[in-house]
Amino acid sequence: MEQELDQFGAAEVRQFLTAHGLETRLHSFAESTENAYLAAQALGVELGQIVKSVIFLTDGEPVLVLMSGDMNVDTKKFKKLLGVRKVRMADAETVLQITGYPVGAVPPVAHRQAIDTYLDESLNRFAKIYPAGGTTSNMFATTFEELLSLSKAQIISVAQAKKR
Repeated sequence: MEQELDQFGAAEVRQFLTAHGLETRLHSFAESTENAYLAAQALGVELGQIVKSVIFLTDGEPVLVLMSGDMNVDTKKFKKLLGVRKVRMADAETVLQITGYPVGAVPPVAHRQAIDTYLDESLNRFAKIYPAGGTTSNMFATTFEELLSLSKAQIISVAQAKKR
C-alpha cells in the first residue's frame, strides 16, 4: 500500500522566508497564479519577471530549473551543459513527490528533498522577480542575486524564446 505524502504549501515557504527575514514578501492572491501568464496578470508585471520552477529528470535524477516566464528551457543545450544522456520534464506526480508541491505552486526553495537547482540568467534582466510561494495563488518578490543565494543555485544559460 502506497503511503500518502503530505502536500506542502504556503506554510513551508513562509517558514523558510521567515528564517531568512523575508516573511513579509509572500503575497496571496484571490485569483490563480498557477502559470506565468496568470501570475504576471495578477501582479501587473512583465511575463519575464515570473520565475517558472521546472523539474527535469536528467538521466533519472531530478533537477530544478528556475526560468524566466517568457522563455523555455533549451533541453538540448541543458543536456550538453550537464553532460547527461537524457533530459525530460517530470510529470505532475513526480513533481509532487520530489518537491512536495503541485505543478503551478512549486517554489524555488523549501522542498521535500534537496534538489540540484539551476538559475537561468534570463531572469537577471529584471530588478524584481516573482517565484511561486507554495500554492497556486501565492508568490513572493525577490531579486536575481537573492534568489541565487536562497536557492543555492548555479547560474546557467539555457533559455530559448517561446515558440509563438
